[in-house]
Amino acid sequence: MLVSGLLGLLGSLMYGSFLEWFVHKVVMHTNRISQLAFDRHAVDHHTDRRSLKSFYAQPEENYVYHLGESSVIPLLWLLHVPMYLAVGKFGGVAAGVGCAVGGMLYLIGYEFIHFFVHAPRNYLFQRTRLFRFYCEYHRVHHGRARVNYNVVMPLADFILRTQSFEPLRVEPSLLPEMTPDTGPLSAFRRRSRATNSQA
Repeated sequence: MLVSGLLGLLGSLMYGSFLEWFVHKVVMHTNRISQLAFDRHAVDHHTDRRSLKSFYAQPEENYVYHLGESSVIPLLWLLHVPMYLAVGKFGGVAAGVGCAVGGMLYLIGYEFIHFFVHAPRNYLFQRTRLFRFYCEYHRVHHGRARVNYNVVMPLADFILRTQSFEPLRVEPSLLPEMTPDTGPLSAFRRRSRATNSQA
């Protein structure tokens, strides 16, 4: 029962990576499905939070997260309830519950990570190497909008070949108490250069 629940959770997280990639690339970066989503994200958000210009919100901006105004978490999760029920019916209740929990964790993770990537507060988690990776990875996306569509788990970016570890200069909007975010991707850059030279 525990194993099937964990498999449901893992499968849901992997699915979440591809769903995030699709929504970010097709819904938020084209106007094929929703002009409103395109305008709010690709036009407004990418203009306000441009890499090498204003990626990080400054304290005087009073950058605050409002779940009800900016999020589609409840709607996206509810749209997947039939999938969670189907997994529960054919894979067992534990798998269905694991799948539903994984879906909610991924959606909350996206909102949490994306907000705090742009809103430095000098919290302990924002000073970790993992979080600096998230910042740098997403900053590359804000510099070149056709790469790094994943925010939470870059599995889909890796498989669909939209991943970039392009080096960027230190962000001018970086607050003094924050460590520069040029380092966390350096190991990946070295690895990808070595792989490319061997090919």
